[in-house]
Amino acid sequence: MIRFIFLYFLLSAAGHSATIAIIDTGFDLDHNYLAPRLLKGQTDEEVIDFYGLDFFDNSHIKRSVIEDRSDLEDVLRYRDLRAKGHRQGLSLDEFNWYKKQNADKSFMEKVRLFKKHSHGTIVAGIALREGENISIFPIRGLNLPNPVVAVEAGLPETAPVARGKTPEERFQQEIQQSRDRIAQKFSRICRFVASKRIEVVNASYGITYKNVVTKFRERYRELTGADIAEPQLMAIVDDYFQKLYESGERTMRRHPNILFIFSAGNSGLDNDNFHHYPSRIRVDNAIAVAAMNGDYLATFSNFGLRHVDIGAPGVAIPSIIPTVYGENGKTVISPASGTSMAAPYVANIAAQVKNTNPALTPAHIRRIILETGQTKDHLKSRLVSGAIVDNTQALRAALLSKDLPLDQAISLGASGLIPMEDKISFGLPPAVSPEQMQKKILDAIPSVITPSEVDEEPSAPTKEESSSPREQEKVPQDSSVLPLSGTEAPPAKSADPAPANQIEEPPRPPTEGKAASPSELPPSPPETPNQGPVPSSP
Repeated sequence: MIRFIFLYFLLSAAGHSATIAIIDTGFDLDHNYLAPRLLKGQTDEEVIDFYGLDFFDNSHIKRSVIEDRSDLEDVLRYRDLRAKGHRQGLSLDEFNWYKKQNADKSFMEKVRLFKKHSHGTIVAGIALREGENISIFPIRGLNLPNPVVAVEAGLPETAPVARGKTPEERFQQEIQQSRDRIAQKFSRICRFVASKRIEVVNASYGITYKNVVTKFRERYRELTGADIAEPQLMAIVDDYFQKLYESGERTMRRHPNILFIFSAGNSGLDNDNFHHYPSRIRVDNAIAVAAMNGDYLATFSNFGLRHVDIGAPGVAIPSIIPTVYGENGKTVISPASGTSMAAPYVANIAAQVKNTNPALTPAHIRRIILETGQTKDHLKSRLVSGAIVDNTQALRAALLSKDLPLDQAISLGASGLIPMEDKISFGLPPAVSPEQMQKKILDAIPSVITPSEVDEEPSAPTKEESSSPREQEKVPQDSSVLPLSGTEAPPAKSADPAPANQIEEPPRPPTEGKAASPSELPPSPPETPNQGPVPSSP
């Protein structure tokens, strides 16, 4: 009887097809996996003038940014070994090869170019990981580091700086203009998404505290020839972000029918103490997502008891890359890591929940996702929900919500008392499960020797950064971060790379005979950090 009821629920949702808008760069819209799943076959090319919104960079991906095939194979191998090192460990030969490539600045630039060129495709592949009745609407832009400013908003020309203004006044005016451009572009993107009746937005990007502090400090020196006082700089940065949060909150509250999924950032910082836009905006139709490495917070992931809602898989996540990187149109799968990968994982669950019960509002879907997750004691002091998303329990609660009050549906769905196979939306099997994709990658790599960890975007590993249960319990909360109005820079971490994803860390040396703990392994030489997304130039 229960199976019959669930089958009825599943089939009754078959008429609904949720769409995920993805604000990003590097989309291969001709990919045989993505093309059939575009919203009504449309892209932003069909929308040249909407509320003055002008989309740029409308050429499809036809050429690789890495012309030499041998270099491309090395880049793909580098990414595969990065994933393998994190999950299982590398042989001595593999580690030595990885270490050599990691020290080659020219090669690492190719790795970054590839990542930027394929980021939107990777994110879209994860957003479509399950659910044949889910479509996507890519919102692309110029080849800029920060997707939120990668769309020309058709705004009026910025007022010229008055010649009579002092350098200090010019500095203040440029900051205001930068903030206004970002706020207005985000507002117009939201209006556009709402006009398409799109229900879920994935935004895997972020403007970080560290980069804004650096940019403002340098700009002040350029204009005035002097160094800005740290208390003054901190006050300006706090005000800059606070006004962005306020304008973003107003915009999102005007669109209560859209659920926003934000990546929390990859600096390994506490978002309660350090700014991160837009993930720190607190509304009931938004979810900020941390990246998990198994049951534990990934070493690179931002967190925050008040500002980061839930964790999702974000290490060595397999997904598609643009077709130009495969031979003869062959589909190529490559792993990636970062909160940019965790966010579309949650966006996919949100779309499945919406398809299961179309009557659910974004606020309802948010509650279902946060309250049906798998709670972990070590996450209760780091995330709002203290949990990792649970696909099965979220869908079970969504099904039950069709006949029960939401509180009861969530409680019963999270209990596991009612059996339900982990199918998707209305019962269609996933095209390719993440496990199958992961196996396909790892099967092509030599067998392992010893466990070790590797994250994306290299930074020297330390004991405090370990995401193992033992080490997480030892790290006192908020002891290594400064308040927003502090006068010092944040702890040295890898900056969020453009566009806010894919933190890397070189594999640690293999040991003979036993697995080494993080504290026993010597740090590998750090790569020169890649500059992350920054606000548009003032």
